[in-house]
Amino acid sequence: MMNRRDSGQVGVIVAILMVTLLVAVLVLIQVYYVPNWMKDKESSHMDTVANQFSNLKFSIDLQATSNMYAPITSSITLGSKELPYFVSSRAFGSLNILPTTSSNFSIYVTSQSGRTKNLYQSSVSIPGDVSYVESISEFYLVISTLSDGDSFNVTVNGNENLEVNVLRHNATTFRINLMTINGSQILFNQTIASSIPQQEFRINLLNSDYRFSTDVLPYATTPLNLSFNASNPNHGNFFIRCYKYDGSTVSLSYPMGTIRYESENSYFVDQTYEYEGGAVILGQHNGEAIISPPSFSAENYTSKYALNLSIVNIFGVEGKTSASGYGTYSIRTNYSDSTYYEVLARNVTVRINTNYPEAWGRYLRTLMNNSGIKNFTVNVNSTENYITLTMDGPSSGSPYDVELSIRETKIYAQVGPGWVS
Repeated sequence: MMNRRDSGQVGVIVAILMVTLLVAVLVLIQVYYVPNWMKDKESSHMDTVANQFSNLKFSIDLQATSNMYAPITSSITLGSKELPYFVSSRAFGSLNILPTTSSNFSIYVTSQSGRTKNLYQSSVSIPGDVSYVESISEFYLVISTLSDGDSFNVTVNGNENLEVNVLRHNATTFRINLMTINGSQILFNQTIASSIPQQEFRINLLNSDYRFSTDVLPYATTPLNLSFNASNPNHGNFFIRCYKYDGSTVSLSYPMGTIRYESENSYFVDQTYEYEGGAVILGQHNGEAIISPPSFSAENYTSKYALNLSIVNIFGVEGKTSASGYGTYSIRTNYSDSTYYEVLARNVTVRINTNYPEAWGRYLRTLMNNSGIKNFTVNVNSTENYITLTMDGPSSGSPYDVELSIRETKIYAQVGPGWVS
């Protein structure tokens, strides 16, 4: 029979065993479960940041595409809390708007045989030519001297499309007949003015009644090559206002600011999210990827290739370009302005300087392969942090069969509340 002394010893042993078991359970939780819980917690926070950067990109894209002068606020969460009751470490983060001097992001476009798109407006003597025309906004025939039997002609891409004839109406006046031709089809052939005295007479050749602007120009292959002739060159001239491509060596430089988030995790792998040039990029020690692509497009039109680059340059507001630690911070963005540049070329080289060359290289290869374009190469230099895309046109001769368009949008951004002008 157990006496009181033995019973007390058993109680002590049971208590020690219970405490030991409790300590073992707590140690197991602390050593195994807490790190895994915290790892999942920090991983979930990284997913949240990825979604927040995607929303930030959406806001900037909206401002860029609509030229919207209205600030938009997006939120970025820095860090995640520790677990209550257990020993764990809080995660932190930093958010920075980097200027061009420290972002290490820039795009350079070059072509040794290119033509740049410029506004052209001039009177054209007869006979005369205007080549590589992209679009026409004003087009007039100015007849300075009316003379019976005079004719004026406009040829588009080698095909006569307009013919204007001056005919005598009576002893002192004249009438004007205009004919619009499309191949073998006569679209318009009527007298457009009569009983005109001897004076200067202007004809708006883009008048929709004549069907040249509605039934000929929209279906002509661009760029257009226009030729002007007349039976008597001294009796008139043409005036044109258009955008045309002029020969030049293309050399464009776009250094750009970026928005960068860097994590300071205690359990999960550290990650960097960066908005650069219109793309959102995820970077970590063992790899990098573009998780939200920029607004780039490439098209194979068989007889020509087209490459469109819509890029975003971020400008920080002085004194409001960074935040660090723990908490949720706002980023306010606002549209500033946009510039356009259009090029016709035989070949184009695009160089991107970036901290994420592998990610950009994969993206550009996928973009070009999906477009069906064949004559291109993508080279990645991970040592010097840049990639190059070189593209030749589909023809092997002298045609300018690569169309490149670049749109740079400037966006002002600040971390924290306040007005972005």
